[in-house]
Amino acid sequence: MQINIRKKDIIWNYLGIFFSLGSQVIWLPVLIHYLPPDILGLWYVFVSIGGMVELLDSGFTPTLSHSMSYAWSGARDLKKQGVVFSEDRSGPNYPLVYGILSTCRTLYFGIAVVASLVMLVAGTFYLQRIAASYLNWQVYATWGLYIASTFINLYIGYYAVVLVGIGDIFHKNKANILAKAFFLILGTIGLISGFGILSLGVAYFVSGFVTRFLCKHYLIKTHHFDELFLRFHHQNEYSKRHVLAMMWPNAWRDGLVTVTFYLTGQATVLMSSSFLTLYETGIYSFSMQVINALLGIANGMFGAYFPAIQSAYVSKNRKLMRQLYAKSMACTFHLSFWGVIGFILVGIPIVQLLRHDFIIEKSSFLVLAFSMYLLSRHRNSAAFIVTMNKLPYTFSFIFFGVISISATYIGLAYFHLGLWGLILIPLAVQSIYNNWKWNQVVNRYLHTTEISLMRQGTADLMRIVGNKIFKTK
Repeated sequence: MQINIRKKDIIWNYLGIFFSLGSQVIWLPVLIHYLPPDILGLWYVFVSIGGMVELLDSGFTPTLSHSMSYAWSGARDLKKQGVVFSEDRSGPNYPLVYGILSTCRTLYFGIAVVASLVMLVAGTFYLQRIAASYLNWQVYATWGLYIASTFINLYIGYYAVVLVGIGDIFHKNKANILAKAFFLILGTIGLISGFGILSLGVAYFVSGFVTRFLCKHYLIKTHHFDELFLRFHHQNEYSKRHVLAMMWPNAWRDGLVTVTFYLTGQATVLMSSSFLTLYETGIYSFSMQVINALLGIANGMFGAYFPAIQSAYVSKNRKLMRQLYAKSMACTFHLSFWGVIGFILVGIPIVQLLRHDFIIEKSSFLVLAFSMYLLSRHRNSAAFIVTMNKLPYTFSFIFFGVISISATYIGLAYFHLGLWGLILIPLAVQSIYNNWKWNQVVNRYLHTTEISLMRQGTADLMRIVGNKIFKTK
């Protein structure tokens, strides 16, 4: 059964992205006004540590998503590489769906416990080392809430991944929007009331709980997953051992790859806090958050189409895969380009108007945005390759990730390259191979080139926009 993405799925996916990124961008003027750069930098250190321990589930999250897409599209079984196609199945393989869910429910509980312990011990030690003069009851309370939030997000976070896997972008993002609304409201009220960084901890805890609760609610109410558990809990065709054996080979590889993604992204925040001041860390982290927000918006169409691309692979429809991929990659390019230009021309002056000591250099912001776009582009290519349940890029991602973080450390520690070292070294390392190689691999599979892909996608987007304008008139 082909998973079809509806217009409302795409619209709600973008709405979900806007609200999700609202915690980073929409209310940034409030953050800048009520939190000094050093405290804001400390909050981003919290986020970076949390992101690091959440890497424990990084391999299973994408593996769970595309495995669920296979099962929902009618695949007969999972394989360590590829998938067992079913020519005569017209609907979801419910026994396999149940087998994947029951496996992940047990697995994610163990991951959540380990992650929370790592944050409690190693994370607390790190904070005491880099920010001892800032630690008080309020900061410790915020850190405790952040640890509790991480446990909740990991333990029942797979509900959101399942919704994406079965193509229900609408309900996944509806839950996300409601949760982020809680975040923005609680966080803003807390900051205005003078509770400082503690406001962010409380808001983050509540929003994470709401997201996971609603995702579970929609799985039960809309897709009747409670009936699924009652009907198939005695099945033994797809046991936990079998499902885990099929998922594990790609899960651990995906996990290592995601770790390298982190090392070439958020880990630089931790490095900057070690070699730069918290003020400089705050400026750098702020810039990264803005660019990540812009790229998140730009990748919205790809995120919405991804389940359909995976389903098209199961249906052996390469033409549809090329059409969806071209459209989404062209959308990513155009939105990224104009988003970055818009922030440089309008956003930076507004930020400096709100807080004169929050100085963002336009040249460094532009180069950082270019570097992060190239990373995003080749990661999208890697995500496309994952639809075929293969990970040929594992070694190169790990190798160049290690080289990137090592070279950045050397540049900061021994050559004192500062902010420009954080930006230029990863860009140079990734451009040697990853920034072009995996785009080329996907384009060859789709029998196209990068120029043709962008040209086809841009034409499709212009056709959509033209039809909308024509209908409006």
